[in-house]
Amino acid sequence: MVYLLADHLDAALAAGEDLLKSTLSWNGGDARASDLLASNRRAERAAVDAVRTLELMLLTRVLKSRESARDLAKADGFFKSIAGLYTSGTAIVADAAQEMADETAYAFDAGDGVTGYLRSRGLIAADEAAPLEAAQLPVTEDLLVAGRMPLGTLLDLIATFLDTLETHYELYDPPERKGTSPARAIPADALV
Repeated sequence: MVYLLADHLDAALAAGEDLLKSTLSWNGGDARASDLLASNRRAERAAVDAVRTLELMLLTRVLKSRESARDLAKADGFFKSIAGLYTSGTAIVADAAQEMADETAYAFDAGDGVTGYLRSRGLIAADEAAPLEAAQLPVTEDLLVAGRMPLGTLLDLIATFLDTLETHYELYDPPERKGTSPARAIPADALV
């Protein structure tokens, strides 16, 4: 159970780090040339879809880690308060993920519009019509995951929880076999 939780947290961090490496190029080259317009729009859409995919991967792992954190809290009383802090801290993105699944609200709000997505994630200003010509839109820690929580804050929360797990259970550095044991073991019957 602990390793599954750590795997979800680690995968969420990896998706977040990949997001931070992303940059969206907007209207590169001569955006008014009719022969390049369609290919430019396809490239922009592909770049936004790649960012959106990474964001959904991050959200999926956060949601799964919340489930695993609740299971761990039931099995190990020590982690009850820590898991509660993590699940309450990520509740805002969990709620937003449920709202994202509502197709009616999604279609009414902006549908599959690229500009609406960029606005909702804070990549362009809310009152900006579209990104400027030849703009570079780097994904930073200020990206609003699911339109709600800054990416940097979410990644810090995930990393802190993962570090706490690693320290408490010595996940990646097993103890020597000289009679020492991990800081606290979960009873085998609690892992069922």
